Order: sequence, then structure tokens, then C-alpha cells
Amino acid sequence: MRIERSLDVILGLMLLAVALILFYQVFGRYVIGRAPAWTEEISRMLVAWIAMLGTGACLRNGGHISVGALVNAVPPRIKVVLLAARDVLVMATAGVMAWAGVRFAMLNADQESAAMEIPMAIPYAAMAVGAVLLALVLTLARLGGQTPAVDSILPVE
Repeated sequence: MRIERSLDVILGLMLLAVALILFYQVFGRYVIGRAPAWTEEISRMLVAWIAMLGTGACLRNGGHISVGALVNAVPPRIKVVLLAARDVLVMATAGVMAWAGVRFAMLNADQESAAMEIPMAIPYAAMAVGAVLLALVLTLARLGGQTPAVDSILPVE
């Protein structure tokens, strides 16, 4: 619970930062007549981090898009197998994303961003961190006995 709450706070602060930075950019462009160069760069990096960290938070809350037609149409034994296969595929995808994210971050570690001169490994690391978080949330949910989100989908009548 503490980790989940911390993640929610971090995501909320990042979203607030993006909103304030973009407001400042618009203010600078249309009121002052000169938009700061760093605002677009930082907001773009923050959005990437929000998207990747948000995958774990979204999975935790059952907010990812899912189609339950097949799962709800099969007998309970097959349903368990389908949900387990889904979890294995999510873990495999998270593994590939983490591997690729680490490779991208290492590949771009020497490159700096144009405006802020931040190492480009930082925005690229978002993919690896988000993938690890996704795998961690899925693992902890299943070890804790939480029901997969697709189980709660009711058939459309």
C-alpha cells in the first residue's frame, strides 16, 4: 500500500509539473513573446515517464483495456488457463521492454538533450523502469491472490 500510494503521489506531481510547465510555455509564447526552450523538452520527458510508470498503476487498478468476450465465454477451468497465459504474455512483454529500455538508455547515455543538456539515458530509462514496475505489480498482485481485472468484466446484454 505504501509503494502504491507513493507511485500515485509521484504520478500526480509529474502531471502537475507538466501542466504548470506547459502553462508557462503558453504564457511565455503568447504574453511575453518568447517561449523558453526547456519547457517543451522537460514536458516531453515527463510525459514519457508518466506513461511508463502509469502502466503499473493502471494494471493495479484494472484500468487497462481488455476484451472479456472470450474469457467470459469459456468454462472456469479454461478461463484460469487463459488468464495465466495472459499473465505470462504480459511478463514476457515487460521483460522485452525492460531489456530494450536498458539498451536504449545505454546507447544514448553519452548524448545530451538540446535545451537542458540532460543525459538522454534519463528519458530512455523510463521504458525499463516502467516495464520492471509492470512486472512487479503483476507479480505482487498474483502472489497476493488478487483477481485479474478481466474477471470482473460482465458480458454486454
